[in-house]
Amino acid sequence: MITMKPILILKTGELPRRVIENLGPYENAFLRVVGNERCVVVDTRKEEVPGFDWAGIVITGSPASTYDGESWITRSEDFLRRAADRSIPLYGVCFGHQLLAQTFGGKVEKCPHGWELGTVILKQTADATRNPLFASVPEQFIAQMSHGDVVTELPPGAVTLAQNDHWQYQAFMIGDRIWGTQFHSEFTPQIVQDLIHALTPVLPPEVFRRRPEGQPVRDWLLSTVQEAPMARRCLENFVRIVETQS
Repeated sequence: MITMKPILILKTGELPRRVIENLGPYENAFLRVVGNERCVVVDTRKEEVPGFDWAGIVITGSPASTYDGESWITRSEDFLRRAADRSIPLYGVCFGHQLLAQTFGGKVEKCPHGWELGTVILKQTADATRNPLFASVPEQFIAQMSHGDVVTELPPGAVTLAQNDHWQYQAFMIGDRIWGTQFHSEFTPQIVQDLIHALTPVLPPEVFRRRPEGQPVRDWLLSTVQEAPMARRCLENFVRIVETQS
């Protein structure tokens, strides 16, 4: 019997206290989808990654910005470049999506349209309809979001896989083994609701520039939240891709 190499969950940050009181450590959101037995979790902010013997690598979200200049971000970029040189499949979520873009020559900045938080509608591009990460995902689908930064320039050779009226680069791919999704394929409605309760008191209302007139920001955002199984399928599909390529 052939045993698959483990999938690395490269942890790049933690969720707010209100979220982890219900969820536990952030990596639990990924482990509930991928499975504990398949994964090794390494916190790249604090730990050295042990080598490159991974079937695939998932890079998590983070409250940090990729352009903060922290030494752990630079180390992570170097690790991901070397992993790509070894043809290890990579999948970045939110901050991970942005980190992959920056690592391979793209640009990340504050979103000029403000924060995107809650459950939103996305639409695949023509390239996504033929892409294995979006296998069995309909052309229009909903996904969980929580971000203030965006990829403003894609890396050379990257193609856009999903977009909406908030931002044009909501998912991308480089080559045939590197993917990023701005949306959180690992988030449940409970996580998003807890995030909304945690973030709206500390973020000024004006950062939510698309909010309806006269409606409290928290109430409006909570009203958007629903299950997003098609977005979660992207994470499930990444595992299938890894199994096929291992």
